[in-house]
Amino acid sequence: MQHIKHAGSTNNAASTVIKVLSAQSTLSWVSPAENEVFKITRDATLPDIVFEFKSSVAGQYKWSWSIEWKAKVSGLRERARKGKAIRTFKESGSFESGESVWKASFSDKVLGGALTVKVAVGETTLVRTVLIKGQNPDAESVATYVATLEGMSGFEKLLQQETGSKHFINFDSEPIVAFDQGYGITQMTNPAPVYEQVWNWKANVLAGFSIFKSKVRTAKKYLGQADRTYTEDQLRHEVFCRWNGGAYHEWDTASASWVRRSNTLCDSNTGNIGWSMDNPNNQGKTEAELRERDKDTYGKGKSDEHPWNYSGVCYADHVLGQ
Repeated sequence: MQHIKHAGSTNNAASTVIKVLSAQSTLSWVSPAENEVFKITRDATLPDIVFEFKSSVAGQYKWSWSIEWKAKVSGLRERARKGKAIRTFKESGSFESGESVWKASFSDKVLGGALTVKVAVGETTLVRTVLIKGQNPDAESVATYVATLEGMSGFEKLLQQETGSKHFINFDSEPIVAFDQGYGITQMTNPAPVYEQVWNWKANVLAGFSIFKSKVRTAKKYLGQADRTYTEDQLRHEVFCRWNGGAYHEWDTASASWVRRSNTLCDSNTGNIGWSMDNPNNQGKTEAELRERDKDTYGKGKSDEHPWNYSGVCYADHVLGQ
Protein backbone atom coordinates (compact mmCIF):
# COMPACT_ATOMS: atom_id res chain seq x y z
CA MET A 1 0.00 0.00 0.00
CA GLN A 2 1.26 3.45 -0.86
CA HIS A 3 1.36 5.93 2.04
CA ILE A 4 0.66 9.51 1.03
CA LYS A 5 2.21 12.13 3.23
CA HIS A 6 0.65 15.54 3.71
CA ALA A 7 -2.59 14.54 2.05
CA GLY A 8 -4.28 17.46 3.83
CA SER A 9 -3.80 20.03 6.60
CA THR A 10 -5.61 22.74 8.52
CA ASN A 11 -4.59 26.21 9.69
CA ASN A 12 -5.48 28.36 12.65
CA ALA A 13 -8.08 30.48 10.85
CA ALA A 14 -11.50 29.41 12.05
CA SER A 15 -13.17 30.53 8.81
CA THR A 16 -10.91 28.47 6.54
CA VAL A 17 -11.65 24.96 5.41
CA ILE A 18 -8.98 22.98 3.57
CA LYS A 19 -10.45 20.04 1.57
CA VAL A 20 -8.60 16.77 2.06
CA LEU A 21 -8.02 14.96 -1.26
CA SER A 22 -6.99 11.34 -1.59
CA ALA A 23 -4.90 10.03 -4.47
CA GLN A 24 -7.79 7.86 -5.63
CA SER A 25 -10.04 10.86 -6.15
CA THR A 26 -7.83 12.03 -9.02
CA LEU A 27 -8.29 8.77 -10.94
CA SER A 28 -9.98 9.26 -14.32
CA TRP A 29 -9.79 8.46 -18.03
CA VAL A 30 -7.97 10.83 -20.35
CA SER A 31 -8.89 9.02 -23.57
CA PRO A 32 -10.77 7.74 -25.48
CA ALA A 33 -14.33 8.98 -24.95
CA GLU A 34 -16.98 6.47 -23.90
CA ASN A 35 -18.54 4.78 -26.97
CA GLU A 36 -16.21 6.63 -29.32
CA VAL A 37 -16.21 5.08 -32.80
CA PHE A 38 -12.99 4.05 -34.56
CA LYS A 39 -12.75 2.63 -38.07
CA ILE A 40 -10.49 -0.04 -39.50
CA THR A 41 -8.70 1.47 -42.50
CA ARG A 42 -9.67 0.63 -46.08
CA ASP A 43 -6.33 -1.19 -46.30
CA ALA A 44 -7.40 -3.47 -43.41
CA THR A 45 -5.26 -2.10 -40.58
CA LEU A 46 -6.36 -1.42 -37.03
CA PRO A 47 -6.83 2.27 -36.17
CA ASP A 48 -4.83 3.89 -33.37
CA ILE A 49 -6.89 3.55 -30.19
CA VAL A 50 -5.00 4.91 -27.18
CA PHE A 51 -6.35 4.25 -23.70
CA GLU A 52 -4.89 6.63 -21.14
CA PHE A 53 -5.83 7.45 -17.58
CA LYS A 54 -4.45 9.77 -14.92
CA SER A 55 -3.76 8.82 -11.34
CA SER A 56 -1.40 9.82 -8.57
CA VAL A 57 -1.16 6.19 -7.52
CA ALA A 58 2.03 4.63 -8.83
CA GLY A 59 2.73 0.96 -9.29
CA GLN A 60 1.82 -1.95 -11.53
CA TYR A 61 -1.63 -1.52 -13.07
CA LYS A 62 -3.74 -4.52 -14.01
CA TRP A 63 -5.12 -4.07 -17.51
CA SER A 64 -7.64 -6.32 -19.25
CA TRP A 65 -9.57 -6.10 -22.50
CA SER A 66 -12.33 -7.96 -24.27
CA ILE A 67 -13.75 -7.42 -27.73
CA GLU A 68 -17.03 -8.91 -28.91
CA TRP A 69 -19.23 -8.84 -31.98
CA LYS A 70 -22.65 -10.43 -32.35
CA ALA A 71 -23.22 -11.36 -35.99
CA LYS A 72 -26.69 -10.76 -37.40
CA VAL A 73 -27.80 -11.56 -40.94
CA SER A 74 -27.49 -8.60 -43.27
CA GLY A 75 -27.59 -9.89 -46.82
CA LEU A 76 -26.23 -7.32 -49.26
CA ARG A 77 -28.88 -4.67 -48.70
CA GLU A 78 -28.02 -1.37 -47.03
CA ARG A 79 -30.45 -1.50 -44.14
CA ALA A 80 -30.69 -2.30 -40.44
CA ARG A 81 -30.17 -5.93 -39.51
CA LYS A 82 -33.06 -7.84 -38.03
CA GLY A 83 -33.41 -10.98 -35.98
CA LYS A 84 -31.22 -12.63 -33.40
CA ALA A 85 -27.46 -13.00 -33.52
CA ILE A 86 -26.50 -16.19 -35.32
CA ARG A 87 -22.98 -16.28 -33.89
CA THR A 88 -20.93 -14.37 -31.31
CA PHE A 89 -17.23 -13.69 -31.79
CA LYS A 90 -15.12 -12.80 -28.75
CA GLU A 91 -11.49 -12.49 -27.71
CA SER A 92 -9.84 -11.15 -24.54
CA GLY A 93 -6.52 -10.61 -22.84
CA SER A 94 -4.84 -9.15 -19.77
CA PHE A 95 -1.47 -7.83 -18.65
CA GLU A 96 0.25 -5.74 -15.98
CA SER A 97 2.08 -2.52 -16.67
CA GLY A 98 3.54 0.44 -14.85
CA GLU A 99 2.36 2.67 -17.69
CA SER A 100 -0.93 4.56 -17.64
CA VAL A 101 -1.20 4.35 -21.44
CA TRP A 102 -2.07 1.38 -23.66
CA LYS A 103 -2.43 1.38 -27.44
CA ALA A 104 -5.02 -1.26 -28.34
CA SER A 105 -3.51 -4.29 -30.01
CA PHE A 106 -4.83 -7.82 -30.41
CA SER A 107 -1.61 -9.69 -31.21
CA ASP A 108 -1.55 -8.02 -34.63
CA LYS A 109 -5.08 -9.18 -35.45
CA VAL A 110 -7.59 -6.82 -37.03
CA LEU A 111 -10.81 -7.18 -35.05
CA GLY A 112 -13.99 -5.14 -34.81
CA GLY A 113 -16.97 -4.82 -32.50
CA ALA A 114 -17.35 -3.51 -28.96
CA LEU A 115 -13.99 -3.20 -27.19
CA THR A 116 -14.13 -2.92 -23.40
CA VAL A 117 -10.96 -2.06 -21.47
CA LYS A 118 -10.57 -2.27 -17.70
CA VAL A 119 -7.66 -1.13 -15.56
CA ALA A 120 -7.38 -1.80 -11.84
CA VAL A 121 -5.66 0.98 -9.88
CA GLY A 122 -5.45 0.12 -6.23
CA GLU A 123 -8.96 -0.80 -5.15
CA THR A 124 -10.62 1.06 -8.01
CA THR A 125 -11.28 -0.19 -11.55
CA LEU A 126 -11.76 2.07 -14.53
CA VAL A 127 -13.92 0.74 -17.38
CA ARG A 128 -14.26 2.16 -20.89
CA THR A 129 -15.97 0.83 -24.03
CA VAL A 130 -15.41 1.95 -27.62
CA LEU A 131 -16.72 0.68 -30.95
CA ILE A 132 -14.55 -0.51 -33.84
CA LYS A 133 -16.20 -0.42 -37.26
CA GLY A 134 -15.00 -1.25 -40.79
CA GLN A 135 -14.52 0.47 -44.15
CA ASN A 136 -14.80 -1.14 -47.55
CA PRO A 137 -11.79 -1.24 -49.86
CA ASP A 138 -12.33 0.01 -53.40
CA ALA A 139 -12.62 -2.56 -56.20
CA GLU A 140 -9.18 -1.62 -57.58
CA SER A 141 -7.51 -2.34 -54.22
CA VAL A 142 -9.21 -5.73 -54.04
CA ALA A 143 -8.12 -6.62 -57.58
CA THR A 144 -4.56 -5.48 -56.86
CA TYR A 145 -4.41 -7.60 -53.71
CA VAL A 146 -5.83 -10.67 -55.47
CA ALA A 147 -3.23 -10.23 -58.22
CA THR A 148 -0.47 -10.74 -55.66
CA LEU A 149 -1.76 -14.25 -54.93
CA GLU A 150 -0.42 -16.92 -57.27
CA GLY A 151 -2.96 -19.08 -59.08
CA MET A 152 -5.94 -16.81 -58.43
CA SER A 153 -6.83 -15.94 -62.02
CA GLY A 154 -10.57 -15.32 -62.19
CA PHE A 155 -11.00 -15.13 -58.43
CA GLU A 156 -11.93 -11.45 -58.65
CA LYS A 157 -14.99 -12.52 -60.67
CA LEU A 158 -16.09 -14.70 -57.78
CA LEU A 159 -15.72 -11.79 -55.37
CA GLN A 160 -17.72 -9.55 -57.66
CA GLN A 161 -20.45 -12.17 -57.89
CA GLU A 162 -20.54 -12.97 -54.17
CA THR A 163 -20.58 -9.46 -52.72
CA GLY A 164 -19.74 -6.92 -55.41
CA SER A 165 -16.24 -6.93 -53.83
CA LYS A 166 -17.71 -5.46 -50.64
CA HIS A 167 -16.80 -6.71 -47.19
CA PHE A 168 -18.92 -4.43 -44.99
CA ILE A 169 -22.47 -3.14 -45.08
CA ASN A 170 -22.05 0.64 -45.29
CA PHE A 171 -25.24 1.21 -43.29
CA ASP A 172 -23.63 -0.01 -40.06
CA SER A 173 -19.97 -0.57 -41.10
CA GLU A 174 -20.12 -4.21 -40.00
CA PRO A 175 -19.25 -7.34 -42.05
CA ILE A 176 -21.69 -8.84 -44.53
CA VAL A 177 -23.45 -11.89 -43.10
CA ALA A 178 -25.59 -14.22 -45.23
CA PHE A 179 -28.45 -16.35 -43.92
CA ASP A 180 -26.28 -19.47 -44.43
CA GLN A 181 -23.53 -17.91 -42.27
CA GLY A 182 -21.41 -16.77 -45.17
CA TYR A 183 -19.15 -13.94 -44.00
CA GLY A 184 -17.46 -11.04 -45.72
CA ILE A 185 -16.15 -10.49 -49.21
CA THR A 186 -15.75 -14.20 -50.06
CA GLN A 187 -18.86 -15.33 -48.15
CA MET A 188 -16.87 -17.90 -46.17
CA THR A 189 -19.06 -20.66 -44.79
CA ASN A 190 -17.07 -23.87 -44.64
CA PRO A 191 -14.73 -23.95 -42.88
CA ALA A 192 -16.35 -21.43 -40.57
CA PRO A 193 -14.19 -18.29 -40.37
CA VAL A 194 -12.40 -17.17 -37.23
CA TYR A 195 -12.87 -13.69 -35.77
CA GLU A 196 -10.16 -11.94 -37.80
CA GLN A 197 -11.27 -13.54 -41.07
CA VAL A 198 -14.68 -11.98 -40.50
CA TRP A 199 -13.39 -8.41 -39.92
CA ASN A 200 -10.17 -8.25 -41.95
CA TRP A 201 -11.06 -8.36 -45.66
CA LYS A 202 -7.53 -9.40 -46.61
CA ALA A 203 -7.61 -12.31 -44.16
CA ASN A 204 -11.01 -13.22 -45.59
CA VAL A 205 -9.60 -13.22 -49.13
CA LEU A 206 -6.62 -15.32 -48.03
CA ALA A 207 -8.95 -17.88 -46.50
CA GLY A 208 -11.00 -17.87 -49.69
CA PHE A 209 -7.75 -18.29 -51.63
CA SER A 210 -7.04 -21.52 -49.75
CA ILE A 211 -10.53 -22.82 -50.52
CA PHE A 212 -10.22 -21.76 -54.17
CA LYS A 213 -6.94 -23.67 -54.56
CA SER A 214 -8.55 -26.79 -53.13
CA LYS A 215 -11.39 -26.45 -55.67
CA VAL A 216 -8.82 -26.16 -58.48
CA ARG A 217 -7.10 -29.35 -57.32
CA THR A 218 -10.40 -31.22 -57.09
CA ALA A 219 -11.53 -29.96 -60.50
CA LYS A 220 -8.28 -31.01 -62.18
CA LYS A 221 -8.47 -34.44 -60.61
CA TYR A 222 -12.07 -34.86 -61.72
CA LEU A 223 -11.56 -33.67 -65.30
CA GLY A 224 -8.26 -35.52 -65.67
CA GLN A 225 -9.53 -38.90 -64.53
CA ALA A 226 -8.75 -41.84 -66.83
CA ASP A 227 -6.29 -39.58 -68.69
CA ARG A 228 -9.13 -37.49 -70.12
CA THR A 229 -8.29 -34.08 -71.55
CA TYR A 230 -9.98 -30.76 -70.90
CA THR A 231 -9.66 -27.11 -71.88
CA GLU A 232 -8.83 -24.13 -69.69
CA ASP A 233 -12.40 -22.91 -70.16
CA GLN A 234 -13.76 -26.25 -68.93
CA LEU A 235 -11.46 -26.12 -65.93
CA ARG A 236 -12.66 -22.60 -65.11
CA HIS A 237 -16.31 -23.67 -65.26
CA GLU A 238 -15.59 -26.74 -63.14
CA VAL A 239 -13.80 -24.68 -60.47
CA PHE A 240 -16.48 -22.00 -60.30
CA CYS A 241 -19.21 -24.62 -60.13
CA ARG A 242 -17.50 -26.40 -57.25
CA TRP A 243 -17.09 -23.09 -55.41
CA ASN A 244 -20.88 -23.10 -55.14
CA GLY A 245 -21.28 -26.90 -55.01
CA GLY A 246 -21.10 -29.99 -57.22
CA ALA A 247 -19.62 -30.87 -60.59
CA TYR A 248 -20.26 -28.87 -63.75
CA HIS A 249 -19.37 -31.47 -66.35
CA GLU A 250 -20.34 -35.01 -67.22
CA TRP A 251 -18.53 -37.31 -69.61
CA ASP A 252 -20.21 -37.82 -72.97
CA THR A 253 -19.17 -41.20 -74.36
CA ALA A 254 -20.52 -40.47 -77.84
CA SER A 255 -18.26 -37.48 -78.39
CA ALA A 256 -15.58 -38.67 -75.94
CA SER A 257 -15.55 -35.24 -74.28
CA TRP A 258 -16.69 -33.35 -71.22
CA VAL A 259 -20.04 -31.56 -71.58
CA ARG A 260 -22.18 -29.40 -69.31
CA ARG A 261 -24.58 -31.41 -67.17
CA SER A 262 -27.68 -31.83 -69.28
CA ASN A 263 -30.19 -32.26 -66.47
CA THR A 264 -29.86 -28.71 -65.10
CA LEU A 265 -32.02 -25.82 -66.27
CA CYS A 266 -31.16 -22.40 -64.81
CA ASP A 267 -33.23 -19.36 -63.96
CA SER A 268 -31.20 -16.85 -65.96
CA ASN A 269 -32.64 -13.98 -63.87
CA THR A 270 -30.79 -15.23 -60.79
CA GLY A 271 -27.19 -16.02 -59.88
CA ASN A 272 -27.44 -19.66 -58.84
CA ILE A 273 -31.02 -20.95 -58.85
CA GLY A 274 -32.04 -23.75 -61.16
CA TRP A 275 -34.05 -26.92 -61.54
CA SER A 276 -33.16 -30.56 -61.93
CA MET A 277 -35.03 -31.78 -64.96
CA ASP A 278 -34.87 -35.29 -63.52
CA ASN A 279 -37.51 -34.12 -61.05
CA PRO A 280 -40.96 -35.14 -62.37
CA ASN A 281 -42.40 -31.84 -61.05
CA ASN A 282 -40.15 -29.93 -63.47
CA GLN A 283 -40.29 -32.08 -66.57
CA GLY A 284 -41.94 -30.67 -69.68
CA LYS A 285 -41.84 -27.07 -68.42
CA THR A 286 -39.90 -24.10 -69.77
CA GLU A 287 -37.65 -21.81 -67.77
CA ALA A 288 -40.31 -19.09 -67.86
CA GLU A 289 -42.98 -21.48 -66.59
CA LEU A 290 -40.78 -22.77 -63.78
CA ARG A 291 -39.76 -19.24 -62.76
CA GLU A 292 -43.36 -18.06 -62.62
CA ARG A 293 -44.26 -21.07 -60.52
CA ASP A 294 -41.39 -20.78 -58.02
CA LYS A 295 -40.19 -17.16 -57.89
CA ASP A 296 -42.23 -16.29 -54.81
CA THR A 297 -40.43 -19.01 -52.83
CA TYR A 298 -36.86 -17.91 -53.69
CA GLY A 299 -36.68 -15.51 -50.77
CA LYS A 300 -37.64 -18.21 -48.28
CA GLY A 301 -34.51 -20.26 -48.86
CA LYS A 302 -34.17 -23.84 -50.05
CA SER A 303 -36.65 -26.35 -48.75
CA ASP A 304 -37.50 -29.96 -49.55
CA GLU A 305 -40.93 -28.64 -50.48
CA HIS A 306 -39.48 -26.53 -53.31
CA PRO A 307 -38.62 -28.21 -56.64
CA TRP A 308 -35.80 -25.70 -57.33
CA ASN A 309 -32.28 -25.73 -55.92
CA TYR A 310 -29.10 -23.70 -55.52
CA SER A 311 -26.97 -24.93 -58.39
CA GLY A 312 -23.23 -24.72 -58.90
CA VAL A 313 -23.82 -25.22 -62.62
CA CYS A 314 -26.08 -22.15 -62.76
CA TYR A 315 -23.59 -20.20 -60.64
CA ALA A 316 -20.73 -20.95 -63.04
CA ASP A 317 -22.90 -20.09 -66.05
CA HIS A 318 -23.87 -16.78 -64.48
CA VAL A 319 -20.40 -15.72 -63.36
CA LEU A 320 -18.72 -16.70 -66.60
CA GLY A 321 -21.42 -15.25 -68.78
CA GLN A 322 -22.86 -18.38 -70.35
